[in-house]
Amino acid sequence: MEGQTVSNSISDDAGQASSELLEEQDGDAMDAEQGKLFPSDEFILLNHQTTVLRTGSHGIHALSQCLRTVCGMLGWGSPRSRMRQADLDCVRRLFRDDLFLSVDKLLNYHQSSRLPQQDQEEALFETLQLLVATAAHALGYRACLPASDATAELDSDLVPVAQCMLNLFNMHRPLMHHLAEEEVPASSQPFEYADNLPEVWAQRQFSSDADNDDPIAVDEQDEQLEPVVERNRWLVHLINHFGYLHGFDNILQLLQEPDQVSFALLNMMTAVLAQVVDEATDAAKEKFNEIVGPVMQHVEQLVKAGNERLNDHGSDRTYSIFQCLVNTNLPRIILQGPDPQAMLLQLAQVQCLFVSKMLDSSSFNKLLSGVRECNRMLINAGNRQCGPTLEMLVDWMAREGIVQRILRTNLHQRQYVQEVQGIMVTLTINQFLAPEHLDMLWAVTEKEDTYEAVKAHMFGLLAEIASRSLPNQLDMLFAKLEAAQQRSSQDTARLLGLLQHLAASDKEVNMVGKISDMVWDLTMGESAHPDVVALNALANATKAYKLHLEVGEGLDFVVANLGKCCAKLLEGGAGQVPLLRSMQELLRLLPDEGVRLAAYMQ
Repeated sequence: MEGQTVSNSISDDAGQASSELLEEQDGDAMDAEQGKLFPSDEFILLNHQTTVLRTGSHGIHALSQCLRTVCGMLGWGSPRSRMRQADLDCVRRLFRDDLFLSVDKLLNYHQSSRLPQQDQEEALFETLQLLVATAAHALGYRACLPASDATAELDSDLVPVAQCMLNLFNMHRPLMHHLAEEEVPASSQPFEYADNLPEVWAQRQFSSDADNDDPIAVDEQDEQLEPVVERNRWLVHLINHFGYLHGFDNILQLLQEPDQVSFALLNMMTAVLAQVVDEATDAAKEKFNEIVGPVMQHVEQLVKAGNERLNDHGSDRTYSIFQCLVNTNLPRIILQGPDPQAMLLQLAQVQCLFVSKMLDSSSFNKLLSGVRECNRMLINAGNRQCGPTLEMLVDWMAREGIVQRILRTNLHQRQYVQEVQGIMVTLTINQFLAPEHLDMLWAVTEKEDTYEAVKAHMFGLLAEIASRSLPNQLDMLFAKLEAAQQRSSQDTARLLGLLQHLAASDKEVNMVGKISDMVWDLTMGESAHPDVVALNALANATKAYKLHLEVGEGLDFVVANLGKCCAKLLEGGAGQVPLLRSMQELLRLLPDEGVRLAAYMQ
């Protein structure tokens, strides 16, 4: 019923608009002798409507008209089973240039038109149904085509179409959130409650703990509970409408042969399944999980072969498509499947293979992608209740020498070091930081030919690790620091920076003795450089512990360090001016009398 109504409306609109436009055409535009033909009516109409959509306010009227025409051109309610190339090019221009932006604006603002209130809901509902129909039939058109260079171009144009479905099925988008409590317009009733009800893909949603399958089954003794309220009717209807028009069937068909579609479209179609899997029926979840195996096998083959399809032939140089697929889309589907533990372990093997392959490369983008994927695997292992454990991943990292490989290059690149830091911090927090890991990090700072930027990054990384370390791990670090006190003034300055960071993070005051003694030795020792003394590291560390200690204990700590400075000053020798400056800063940490004395010294 709905398909016939829309089809008839398509024909009427197309005929009227094309007649008006044809009257404006030059009579010489068609040369019968040369066999030239006018474009189809839909071609002319869609060109006109796309222009209106592009130059207008992207309201639902213009979008609806474009989608209605495209549905007709794709064969919805039409006996034609194929399109002319000119028609297809026109449709692809809409997909490529205008559709995603228009739908994104629609979903981000619930007052999506300036229609009177009584008309707005029906117009909005019709537009969203047309959007679903357009995506379903576009994917159906693609599912009928064998892989070729032409379909590769079509795949790239279908990515924004699939992304529109991904956004539409997101209940957290402003429009869908606004419609969460709204009834579905009456025009949906023939689809929802017909005797020959089509296969249901999404189950009805309710706001109570009652069984979704039977909202009426509430015991009399629970009458005091809040009434059962059905939610997300629009979302459930649109998901089921997409399935009714074989949208999910088309996606599942394409994903059963993943080597026949582009990697970007494969990922986006998988994202659509992952978006709706939480609302899906058990039968739908079972179908979704049937594609996980073929997709994983395909991705594994691409990784092993180093195929350029993995980064969408160079357009995705950071492999974000791969990372989205294996970290978000596939896991969301797998977690709703019959054996998530086994499937997530298989997926982890693909991820480990990817990391190892990327780290073997000399390309910065590949190395960054490998380190980033390793970091995400560790984070996911700590957050998920099933799949590979941290112990499994740490064992794999040890066998493959992952830490050694990530520390061999690119440590001057900030974004690379941030990912390395994430890995090392995760190991530290979960007590997997081994002495050899610390040795590797420290060795980078001791190399004579190490760039200053690399040393700065490594000391910052050590500071982050130290602030999250356990006492036994800190003992290893302090042993390294004590052995480094005879290094250059630049390295000493970085050591002091590390110690000040540790003092600021030592809220339990576990390291006060070690840090204070080491700061004193580095700044007040016989071999201390005046420039190092002038860094005020002693005053900064003292200030940090004054804040951590109780009021009386904090002041006593300041006075104790002032006493040591006075004794040092009475000893005489070089460095008197920097020493007085340290005393001046320490006096500022005392009550008002100390502040006045510091001002007098200045």
